[in-house]
Amino acid sequence: MIQDVTLKPLGKFGFYREGRAYCKLWDREIRVSLFEEEVSLEYAERCVQAMNAMPERLIDDICRAAKAYCIDFCSNIDSRWLQELNLSVPVNPDTPPRELLKCFYPTGIMVEPPEDPSKIGYQLECECQWEEEHGMEIDILDDRLVYLSEYTGDSPWGDHEDESWNYAGRG
Repeated sequence: MIQDVTLKPLGKFGFYREGRAYCKLWDREIRVSLFEEEVSLEYAERCVQAMNAMPERLIDDICRAAKAYCIDFCSNIDSRWLQELNLSVPVNPDTPPRELLKCFYPTGIMVEPPEDPSKIGYQLECECQWEEEHGMEIDILDDRLVYLSEYTGDSPWGDHEDESWNYAGRG
């Protein structure tokens, strides 16, 4: 499932492992990054399997949160920049949430050491059409959306409850 795993340098003294895997929802191959030695290839494969078996409820949650994020972002930028956005679909309150899948896609899945190996936690790093500078981050813990907003490199294992910029649970 994860192919072509190689070691990559991480700063002066560290390394991480990177490979490639297929992402079913967006029908594309993405990068798989395994940070720290404690992340086993077997656990990373479980994360990729979970990504490719997302329940419909989770996909809907991601789409609703992405829609809320896009609408909020677009309402807070200069009208000149708004005109330059080239969204694949017009995004407004009436846009069906699943249409947002045309406006963003993952470039990678990041897997870090699990705090609880019986749970599956991973992060999707995404390109999105409304936030080209920072991209978008989607953190999933046990088939539950815990974070969706601009890419910050947070962890699905973190406490995201008090983050006003977190669109998970909104929309």
